[in-house]
Amino acid sequence: MSDAINAALAAAATEAENTPQTSTTTAVASAPIGGGAPAVAGQQRSLTDFMEASSMNVEVYLAVSHLGIRLGKDIKVHDEIEVEMCFKDAKAGYTLRVNTPNGVQYLTSWDGATEARSRQNWGAVIADAKKMDGNSYPSDLIELPVKLLKDYPRKEGGPLAAGTIVGLSISYKNSQAFAPFLKENYPKFGPNKPLRVKLTAIPKKGGGGQDYGVFGYEVIDEAAGGKKAA
Repeated sequence: MSDAINAALAAAATEAENTPQTSTTTAVASAPIGGGAPAVAGQQRSLTDFMEASSMNVEVYLAVSHLGIRLGKDIKVHDEIEVEMCFKDAKAGYTLRVNTPNGVQYLTSWDGATEARSRQNWGAVIADAKKMDGNSYPSDLIELPVKLLKDYPRKEGGPLAAGTIVGLSISYKNSQAFAPFLKENYPKFGPNKPLRVKLTAIPKKGGGGQDYGVFGYEVIDEAAGGKKAA
């Protein structure tokens, strides 16, 4: 492996080791976690930088499969989850899935120029990942904090109460499913108006016959100016 991919994988491993088990990074194993870039010496940090870095400090990430939606690693499956979201809270970037000797790793770039954790050149990281894993390729990534509209029970840890902020990490097939929802509703709501959305799990089957799921999105009322769903 070259220096670029080595540094990126090492940074990802260090972050995982230093992250408590209750944090958002463990909620969905496949979800790369957003955050601000490391501080650069002599560079002043703005309030906008801080807000962007802290925007995904969520309680858990929602995980989706062909069976339904889970609250982080909790084993209870929900048929649907009702949330409030606002498009201005979304953070867009890229994610790269790499099969390594130590298992699957996910690397992230928010600007398409540098890898988020290691600050290595993103193009070099992609090229090196391809040498290690011929099936590795970058895809779109959206990270979006949303607010629960109801209390939702869990098998462990007690229910998550209405008002709890949870995270959506949307990449690969999920980003393809999110795109038409965004295209339809962004013109209606714009970036700043909150919308109430019912999240569901849509079963899918991969080319190898494996079952998986993607999030489905349904606007459920007119509270933020959208059309009420039938």
